[in-house]
Amino acid sequence: MRLRLQSIKFGLLAGLIAWALLAIQTTDAQAQGRRPKIPYEYEGFKDTNWVCLFDGKSLSGWLPLELGGSGPVEFQEDFKTDAQTNTVPVIIINRGDMVSGMAWTNGPVRMNYEIEWEAMRVNGNDFFAAMSFPVKDSYVTFIPSGWGGSVAGISSVNGHDASENETASYLPLKDETWHKFKIRVTEKKIEAWANEKQIVDLNTLDKTLDLRSGSPAEIKRYGIVCTAYRSTGAIKDIRMRKIKIEEKK
Repeated sequence: MRLRLQSIKFGLLAGLIAWALLAIQTTDAQAQGRRPKIPYEYEGFKDTNWVCLFDGKSLSGWLPLELGGSGPVEFQEDFKTDAQTNTVPVIIINRGDMVSGMAWTNGPVRMNYEIEWEAMRVNGNDFFAAMSFPVKDSYVTFIPSGWGGSVAGISSVNGHDASENETASYLPLKDETWHKFKIRVTEKKIEAWANEKQIVDLNTLDKTLDLRSGSPAEIKRYGIVCTAYRSTGAIKDIRMRKIKIEEKK
């Protein structure tokens, strides 16, 4: 009788374990099915006109990332600081313990394009609107005002991050002030501007481009990711366009 009861208990336990595993697999499969399918390249361009990636009304097209200790990402309709008189719609990347950010879910662009964005550091002491982007089959990040709020550059080049490679520059940026950034990607170059001044002119031939160690894995899934580190960033404009052949020179 004791052996029979033990056999029944073992059978029930095995059944419960099998049911739990099936439930986990089903839930994971459903979650995978709900994830957006990212096309190889964004297809929303009209010739070479700028395409707005922030509609000023919502987080449409952007996915807040859960990175462990990250702050929330939210749309705010009437943002302003004490120094401003007018309100503007913005996306807020709130400060977290480490990196906070959001991913563009409508597909990346791989080559011959520009991205522009306007952002401010609301509070904190490090980068507030870094942009990760593809360069053909690789990915890098343009970091404005990182490393304690003073260094800009591309991470990574030949295994060295932005503070240690040829793209590094001194770029302290004021808090609660709008700053305009732009990156341009072509077959031979990555270029970047901050407040209309070119600060990166990197010849990418024979260079190894990759993400800095510890970068969010979502960058390689989504392609275009905007992040803040130990800072709160406000973003009021993000747009992207393709580059004409004659412009590449």
